[in-house]
Amino acid sequence: MDKISPFHIKNFRKQTGLSQKAFAQAVDLPTRTYRSYETGERGLTIEKFRELKERLGYYQDYDKNSLRAQIDYLRLTFPSLRDLDTFCENFLHCPLSEFTEQETRLMNYTHLWQRGNIWVFDFFDKAITNDYQVCLQLSGQGCREMEVILEHKGITWQIFLQHILYSYQDVRIKRLDIALDELYKGYGHEDQQILIPDLIKKLHAKEIVLDTLKKWNITGGGSFTDNEDMEANHGLSIYFGSRQSQLYFNFYEKRYEIARMENIYLDESLEIFGIWNRYELRFSDQKAQGVVEEYIAGVDLGEIARGIINKEIQVYDGTNQFGAYKPDEKWQRLFGGVEPLKLSTNPQPYSIERTIRWLTYQVANSLALVSEADKILQTEYMKMIKNSGEITDRGKAMLKLLKASKYYEH
Repeated sequence: MDKISPFHIKNFRKQTGLSQKAFAQAVDLPTRTYRSYETGERGLTIEKFRELKERLGYYQDYDKNSLRAQIDYLRLTFPSLRDLDTFCENFLHCPLSEFTEQETRLMNYTHLWQRGNIWVFDFFDKAITNDYQVCLQLSGQGCREMEVILEHKGITWQIFLQHILYSYQDVRIKRLDIALDELYKGYGHEDQQILIPDLIKKLHAKEIVLDTLKKWNITGGGSFTDNEDMEANHGLSIYFGSRQSQLYFNFYEKRYEIARMENIYLDESLEIFGIWNRYELRFSDQKAQGVVEEYIAGVDLGEIARGIINKEIQVYDGTNQFGAYKPDEKWQRLFGGVEPLKLSTNPQPYSIERTIRWLTYQVANSLALVSEADKILQTEYMKMIKNSGEITDRGKAMLKLLKASKYYEH
């Protein structure tokens, strides 16, 4: 059974503001026993650690019906993508002929292909300069348009990204936004929702502790209007981190934005769209790469986002009888039940293990089906599949590296 690192145990205890003796008392353990966990003399299982956290008010689970996660922005860069037609057909599932083209100067590219909000950038003179770099950019609306195409093909975001990353090993994730929508619990249950003004008060009262995101900022406002049907309140937003950093959060009252954009009353916004707050997580460069690596390895998108929030932000509600900071119950109900997730800032280089992972997630079930069908039908489809494959130049280079590394091992 997996054990918790003593450093993790000690850091968590320090977050509560308690000494070893007081912490042991708060979780109903002998001081010597607890101290042995923190020094590493004894191993503490993840399950036992969760039980100790639960005694302090931390949730082991969360309300799965309260949050909805979605990819809300995506930008990928391909250093050398020569066949744009094939890429659009096989990965975007729409022909290049459906895109309109125009000149651009965005991000130093000169050529933009557009299909609604699905944008592909390259260079007009790529054949002359031999610069075949391509950028795929999906805004929030572009992500929704891409979803419609993928759903029609029966493809999930996870499979879409697996397909791209395992087919183009040099692709780089330049930006990824995840939106977590806190869903409306219904009329009369507003007191169970997280209130952004309350979070602002906690920031000033130092009941919110930040890890690496040291900066925070608040915006909000409204407008004067003679239109009684238009929502005048624009809502409040809290920003954590810097726009120039690789990790940036924006927590805001999405319900007001929807009411204003749709020109409807706030109550109508809640009843029709069912969204209370939105918690946006913006990742760039290595952080974005790290999130996608986690996602294509099979981890749920919402769990990744909540794990990162749990690492970066702790929200408290006063102290208990032992003097320990009490975790905020509403926050725990929404973001509890998941361990903090620290992202690697070193993207993985291509390896044979990466291809094996792709085969495991993408192909293994189909191969098992074909293998059993061969037995029933007395056919040799599996043999045909194996013989139809060819090792590409990139694959040959990979095998050469594998042989070299095997040689040096001996």
